[in-house]
Amino acid sequence: MTIRWETIATNFGRNDKPYGGGAFRVNGNEVISLKLVGPQLAFKPASELKDPETAEFTEAWMDDVSERLNRRTVAFLKGTLHGGLVRTFQERGQSSAWWYSKNWHVVYISTGWMDYKAPLPANGLAPQITKLWRSGDGGERWTQLNWPENRNIGQLLFLDPQRGYAIGWGPHVWRTTDAGQSWQEVELPPLANVGKPRRTFDAVNLGPDGVLRVAYYVGQLGEIKTSTLVYRLAWSESDFEQDVVLPNQMVVDLQSSPLTTGGYSLYALSKLGPPRDIDNVADNGRRTGALSTWGSVRHASVQHLQHTFDERLMFDGLSVGKDGVLLVYATDASGDGAPRDLTFLSKNFGKSWEELEDGAAQGGYFDPETNTQYALFAYTLKKRRF
Repeated sequence: MTIRWETIATNFGRNDKPYGGGAFRVNGNEVISLKLVGPQLAFKPASELKDPETAEFTEAWMDDVSERLNRRTVAFLKGTLHGGLVRTFQERGQSSAWWYSKNWHVVYISTGWMDYKAPLPANGLAPQITKLWRSGDGGERWTQLNWPENRNIGQLLFLDPQRGYAIGWGPHVWRTTDAGQSWQEVELPPLANVGKPRRTFDAVNLGPDGVLRVAYYVGQLGEIKTSTLVYRLAWSESDFEQDVVLPNQMVVDLQSSPLTTGGYSLYALSKLGPPRDIDNVADNGRRTGALSTWGSVRHASVQHLQHTFDERLMFDGLSVGKDGVLLVYATDASGDGAPRDLTFLSKNFGKSWEELEDGAAQGGYFDPETNTQYALFAYTLKKRRF
């Protein structure tokens, strides 16, 4: 049976230029969005062109890629589906992360900015200036928190407005108990840090019970070879402990199901096999995709679902909802035409799958509590419930 989209807005984000819905969330008629914004570019009228066949920017900096990157900003917007969105926060940055409370009253935003016009240092790593911000009134007013600018933040994961984690390059894990006023670094599990200053975890998940899980690939750890290790950290504990081992897998995404009376489940979307061999020209890096699942209890047994996904696909992510709903997002760029965005849907915990081809969306998200998917096509916002 075809899952049909329902149109809920036809002018979504139209009043905010340049175009883009950002990482938006919808609650009834209310909307919030975190958006990366490029500078406004303008072209000279035909009467001012040196060559009538060649377009020219109105200002010289607009033709400089590094200058355009330097002028990118991070914006937080709020408003309604039909009344439009208003920016209440804007800071320079080419990357960002956020967390918001269930009622949207408390919002954290990190911003990361690099100077793309500055010469690269000897190590080849351009410094990134990271800042951290908090709002306690739904995004109306913002306070900059005391955060060291040389600590990158790639993810913000909170249990509640007071307690949470920041995950950054290295990788590094910090946690706060006082709404971001102070942070303590957590010691990493074995082989997570291999001396690459901008390494990241392959996947991170904060379960509904507050247990943090990190997944990362290792070439060998004792008898464990070419596997992904998943370690867990309960909020009440200070050290990571091993959760599961996923042999012969490289994890793309790690998600948890909503909490039930029996706990919850973890699902890992992986590529089977070792990483791409860059010295082997015949190795294109494509691997068969697979799903593994296990329970939230300690020392759980891993179940590898029988269904696999063709190696022609590039895997973009995973969503896990209630009552066995699973969504795998992938792109098929193996043909001669334009890449195809695909969604694979299971409504029975991965026992069977349906392939959905919806066209290219310009943003969207999945609400696991209601099994509702939102997607933005140009200015048209749609949703569907599984």
